[in-house]
Amino acid sequence: MQNPPTAQAERRVQPFCHGMESALISLFEVIFMPNAIKIPTIAWGIAALVFFPFFLPGSYDIGLFAIRFLLAALFAYCAYGTYRKGLTADASLQQRSQAKRNAFGQVVAAVAAVLLGVLVGIALGITRLPNFSSVASFAASIEGKYVAQDGVGSNVEFLSDGTALFGSGGNQGVWKWTRLDGGRLKLEPGSGMFGAQTTVCGYSVTANELRLTSCSLAVTLNRRQ
Repeated sequence: MQNPPTAQAERRVQPFCHGMESALISLFEVIFMPNAIKIPTIAWGIAALVFFPFFLPGSYDIGLFAIRFLLAALFAYCAYGTYRKGLTADASLQQRSQAKRNAFGQVVAAVAAVLLGVLVGIALGITRLPNFSSVASFAASIEGKYVAQDGVGSNVEFLSDGTALFGSGGNQGVWKWTRLDGGRLKLEPGSGMFGAQTTVCGYSVTANELRLTSCSLAVTLNRRQ
């Protein structure tokens, strides 16, 4: 014989379980009904937003604008198609099972289209990956004292007023430094530094080091404590 408290608890839980079951069944029916937002609808909608050109075309990028607009329109049409299509209330179990497989295939196709488009864009030079070095520049400040890994022990100090003091072998030079977009650092020689030229380097900065790359002053600088 069941304990009264246990039976009472079961009576309280059973309506909740039945309610959850009914809610899940209703949700399943809604996402596969015609004229309803479904998971593939959302996936194709995201793909359309990824490719939609959120800029006004100029004479130099009208072709890119047209390509992105056409792709966005195509994916929006796919989203609309999945929105309109669906199962009727009297659909068989086989039809419902097929609808699940089709939904999964639509989501995979949408993800693949986005990935393929990004890869093709990178290959053609019209899409760029995020520059993580420029993100890192906000996490760690350039200002500070450094020692260069150049075998000579050259040192440099970046000051907050935009000047940099370079020292090597008893000689010292004053430069001006400026951050540029795209993770780049502009270095301009100060007055009296004859023969030195303005250069633009790629850079990445952490709490321990500053790296200058892709320029004549390319070097790794260790931050001094």
